[in-house]
Amino acid sequence: MTNSDIYYIPEEDKDRLVIIPYSSDHYKIIMQLQMNHKLTQLDANFISDNSNECMDLEEKGLSFTGCINRQIIFSAGIKRIWGNVGEGWVLGTSNIWNHPVSVARKIKKNFDNIATAYKFKRVQTAIRSDFGIGIRFAKWLGLTNEGLMKNYGFDGSDHYRFARIY
Repeated sequence: MTNSDIYYIPEEDKDRLVIIPYSSDHYKIIMQLQMNHKLTQLDANFISDNSNECMDLEEKGLSFTGCINRQIIFSAGIKRIWGNVGEGWVLGTSNIWNHPVSVARKIKKNFDNIATAYKFKRVQTAIRSDFGIGIRFAKWLGLTNEGLMKNYGFDGSDHYRFARIY
């Protein structure tokens, strides 16, 4: 599978940000076109070495992919942990920086729709303590910083636990 044949998108929609169902094949494309940020590159290197564990994000209705010009820009979703508690996640390609506002709005809208439709009571995520853009994005999504998790990352990095109660 290549980036250009990910999913059928009608010609009239090819220039818009279109949401399609997430597939684990999208994960492989995104990892090849990672965000080009020094901190996310550390994660990408770890994930590529442990890809079988990290690809298990596909849950029907709980994950989605955003495309522009038939190119994957990002994937995101909520992974059910137990009951009505989920872990939010976002993976982006380097092209995410070309469309920051439209991508952020789509992610926010779809997260809220998923959380409501699937009756999540809590959605949480972990963000590296030194990843300022990610921290600002989590706050913009309406998540609250619940505290610092020391040595949480695979590389011993500290992370903040962010969560939103619905």
